[in-house]
Amino acid sequence: MLHVKKILIFRVPSVDIDHFCFSDILVEKEFLNQLYGKTILYKKGKHKFLGCLFCDLNRVVAVEFSSEGIVLARSCLLLDEEAEVIDSAKDCEQVVVPYKVLSLNSSSSFLTRMEEFQRNYLYQEFTFLYENKDIDKLEYLYEEIFGSKQVDFSTKYQQLIDDLFKHFDFRYQKLFQIVKLSYLKK
Repeated sequence: MLHVKKILIFRVPSVDIDHFCFSDILVEKEFLNQLYGKTILYKKGKHKFLGCLFCDLNRVVAVEFSSEGIVLARSCLLLDEEAEVIDSAKDCEQVVVPYKVLSLNSSSSFLTRMEEFQRNYLYQEFTFLYENKDIDKLEYLYEEIFGSKQVDFSTKYQQLIDDLFKHFDFRYQKLFQIVKLSYLKK
């Protein structure tokens, strides 16, 4: 669970709120560029958070995006927080967020919020390791899930990502604990 100190609010039409709540969407890179470095979390450490709040003056949804612009997580706010955001959004101009609907009525994952957080954290970790070419650590994590297989680095990364979103289970919960332990200071 993340505790946010500061986050951007965008006032959007109701149809956009419906898409952000119930569809799989992809926002354009220009929009993501507006989000970089604008969210302040209470948690310190490495965490690139690309998220914002969307409001239509009736409801509010918090959305977190991947670096590619795909929605990773979405959540409603507590009632008192939602009322505060709606009051703040009354002074904002309505904006058009450039996005594309990938599929309507996205299916429910049936994961708890903690499991969704763990899955998204591991996704960010795998992506970070892949982008920074940390071959040893990614191979270690791969072997924890699949055992030793002779495939190239890119294939290992892609298999981890695919399996993470298709078959999130106790293996990934254990892997999450391992990753968290790897960042503890001695």
